[in-house]
Formats: sequence, structure tokens, C-alpha cells
Amino acid sequence: MTDIAPVTVRDLPAFLAAIEPIARELASGDIAGALLRHADAVIEATAIGAGVDRAWLEAQQTDVLVELAAKVLEVNADFFAHRVLPALHQAADRLALIASGGTYGSPGSSEQASATAT
Repeated sequence: MTDIAPVTVRDLPAFLAAIEPIARELASGDIAGALLRHADAVIEATAIGAGVDRAWLEAQQTDVLVELAAKVLEVNADFFAHRVLPALHQAADRLALIASGGTYGSPGSSEQASATAT
């Protein structure tokens, strides 16, 4: 079995599109319900999230799919909850401050230039 890492930016659009139809079931932890109602989406999201070829995953037994899907959800839920959401909230706070007439950083500084330089 493969090590599971958080979804990369490259895979994010496809991963989000795949989990959209099953988001409610996944949020409640109902992987079996998601599989029963949206098997294709579960297979696609799992293949993307696990970094495995979909054809390989389709050739496996159902227990492999369920185990991989659970691991993909566990790794990505933790990553999104502890890293992505706080970063999004901080960015939103900075944008709100700028939009309200406050300042962020020194005059003439460029957040974008420093972000792209790394």
C-alpha cells in the first residue's frame, strides 16, 4: 500500500471536483454511504488523493478502496483543518483590513513579489 500525502495544488481541482458530489457523506464520515450512492466519485477522489492509477484501483477488491479512501480523507482533512483553513482565514483577514482602509505592510511593499520570490 502507498503512503498518502496531502493533495497537491496540481491535483486540487480534480480532487475537489471528485469529492463535491460526496461531500455531505464524507463530512459525516459515511464512506460506505458515499460509496453506495456515488461509487465513481469515491473511486476518482481516492485514486487522485492516493496518487495511484485509477485502473489499478479499479482492479482491487472493495476493501482496498475503502481503506485507501479512509486514509485519503484522514490525511487531507487534517491537512486542510490545520494548515489550509488557518492560512485562508489569515489571508481573508488581511484582505478585509486592506478593504476597510487599513494598511498591511509598509508602503511600497509587495506581498505578491515576496510570495513569488520563494
